[in-house]
Amino acid sequence: MSEPAWMSDPPAGADGGVSSSGAEPAKPKAAVGAGMCSTMYGCCAACITPRCFKRFLSLWNVVLSGMMGLCSVMTITNIDEANDTDDLFVSLYNFIFAFLLCSYEVTKYFPYPTLHNMLRRYFGFLFFSFSRSTYLVFCAFLQFGLNAPGSCKESDDDACVGDKDVNNNWLGIMTGLCLLLEALLVVGVQFKSPHMLKEEAKQELPPGQPPGGDLEVSSPPV
Repeated sequence: MSEPAWMSDPPAGADGGVSSSGAEPAKPKAAVGAGMCSTMYGCCAACITPRCFKRFLSLWNVVLSGMMGLCSVMTITNIDEANDTDDLFVSLYNFIFAFLLCSYEVTKYFPYPTLHNMLRRYFGFLFFSFSRSTYLVFCAFLQFGLNAPGSCKESDDDACVGDKDVNNNWLGIMTGLCLLLEALLVVGVQFKSPHMLKEEAKQELPPGQPPGGDLEVSSPPV
């Protein structure tokens, strides 16, 4: 006796496309990755790799270091009185901080073991995202107290002295705002996509330094 039609196995592709073997049909290629770039952040995360992002930050830090040094030089040249030592010391400190930031970035691509070891030993905060962001914020507020490109001196003509429309520290303010913007960017990326800056300190070890190990500090002679 033959079985009723409803008791027999359904044909392939029937019942929602499920075959007799129980395997689901392959999804169309158009559906794969359809939501990959549904948002702007998703598109940026898919296009920007950690290596590319770190190189961009390095180049940006070198540019900002040059701007910090330029602000320091301009402030020193604009000192009019011999007893005006505040701007002098602030400019010198700012120049040193710019040199530290630039050295940290340059030694990542042009290894100099002696300088790199010194930076890791005494300025290890530069090798970590959050502490480096704090350093950038500190440097940013330092730019706001400079005098670059500077105001007119007492020896200048009356037309220059009477011009009050231009801020005498517009370059310093612009540099400080760029430093603040980078600090916020690094903190935001660290929270949103920590893989972009993951294991940063271990990957930037100088030649000959074992990974994950602290620098050995030799004890002073007795």
